[in-house]
Amino acid sequence: AGFNTQICHPSQSQNCLSYTKIWGESLNRVVSVNFPAELGFYKPVVHKKNFLNAWVTSGGEINISLKLLRKLDEIGRICVISHELAHLKSNHYYSKTGISVFTTAAMSVAGSFVPGLGYLNRVVNPVVTNAFGRQFELSADKLAVGYIKKAGLTKADYIKFLYWMKGNLDGSGG
Repeated sequence: AGFNTQICHPSQSQNCLSYTKIWGESLNRVVSVNFPAELGFYKPVVHKKNFLNAWVTSGGEINISLKLLRKLDEIGRICVISHELAHLKSNHYYSKTGISVFTTAAMSVAGSFVPGLGYLNRVVNPVVTNAFGRQFELSADKLAVGYIKKAGLTKADYIKFLYWMKGNLDGSGG
């Protein structure tokens, strides 16, 4: 069983069809007012994962776990989608990947001069890569506010959503 077996395919069940449709409608609401020429490019993907998360990949997929999607109302979905689109538009996915590749290369070169040092990459790489994570999250939040405003929400809606996340998702492992 591969990673794709965890995707909630609309053809598998009425439940998967319903949740994928809801996620897709919210996605289209944000894209249609912010990037009308890109309507239809982004793909809503719902995963049957038992954790709370949303993420993007390089192929224009806007992913969310079914567990998180079930907890969100329309405002929450618009906020999450706007935040994830901000990551894509800011090339955060590629930046984080590039930082990781560069760190791995640097540690490999260092390992050729000091035997065994290359093995530290398993410790150093996550620290270096994650150091940029908070900066990317704040940047995505700022850009997302502009996207939600075009979708009919306010900055106050986004802030209220962030507080909802803090109160409902902290400590959940998500």
